Amino acid sequence: MSRPVHIPHYRARHFYRRWGLCTALVLACVYSVQSQQINPDLALLIREEKAFAAKAVETDVPTAFLAYLDSAGVIFNGEGAVNGIAQYRQAPKGGKDLLKWYPIVGHVSQSGDMGFTSGPFQFLADRTQEAVGSGYFFSVWKKNAAGQFKVMLDGGVVHSNNATQAFSRDPEPRSNTAYAYILPIPKVNNSDPQPWKVEDAFSAEAGKNAGQAYKQFLADEVVLLRSDRPFGKTKADALGTLAQQEVQSYQFIRSGQGISKAGDLAYCFGKAKAVIGGKSVEGFFTRVWQHRPEGWKIVAEQVSLFR
Repeated sequence: MSRPVHIPHYRARHFYRRWGLCTALVLACVYSVQSQQINPDLALLIREEKAFAAKAVETDVPTAFLAYLDSAGVIFNGEGAVNGIAQYRQAPKGGKDLLKWYPIVGHVSQSGDMGFTSGPFQFLADRTQEAVGSGYFFSVWKKNAAGQFKVMLDGGVVHSNNATQAFSRDPEPRSNTAYAYILPIPKVNNSDPQPWKVEDAFSAEAGKNAGQAYKQFLADEVVLLRSDRPFGKTKADALGTLAQQEVQSYQFIRSGQGISKAGDLAYCFGKAKAVIGGKSVEGFFTRVWQHRPEGWKIVAEQVSLFR
């Protein structure tokens, strides 16, 4: 509760002389607050992601996923993409293990019905002990008929060491605007309403020359996730990571896809195969495309190779 302010007569003139300065300060504060505001749908998405994480701490991981997964939401279980609800219904509840995470980036479509989030996670085999695993999660969200964001896809990449340092490497943002890394793009009207032909062209090029494919199709701002690699947020970061991995070629086998109502944001997922140093490794991928003035570009991708 604020207190009434009494201004002594002998200080009145100083008060009025400083009124202009006070007004300027108030306006600056208002501007600062406004600058912290983000798209309401993105703000809602970030709140849902945080609530999802809090639910896992308050209860357990299966209970949290059952509460936030869409009925058609998929997860990757090591063999491929499976229905998340069916998988977690079979999982034991009330265990000592814990999955902790928070978002550091997020993006929503122009229609506000679809988006994605990503950030660091830690896995604790016993919630009273230190973390034994870490990495980055990647989730695609979509509003259901009731207007609630639900997880359509949950994946990520893992790190093989330094699990206890996962959150110190990528601290939780203090400003709302920090989440909005992928900038909104004005609606584009042309004859290329869906990205799947572009996705096929990218996959074909990646099968011949992975480096060239990513140079051609990555957006300037892009979230690129790979195991044991830093969180990439620019095209330069992404190309540097890809060069370090020395992937000669990729094969992407798409098993599912979705697109926003506005037609500006789309995602696909499936199995991934890569040739590294002449050896073949397999895993899964998720890729998000954004419709930009220069065409469809990749704004987020996670590839997890583990066998």
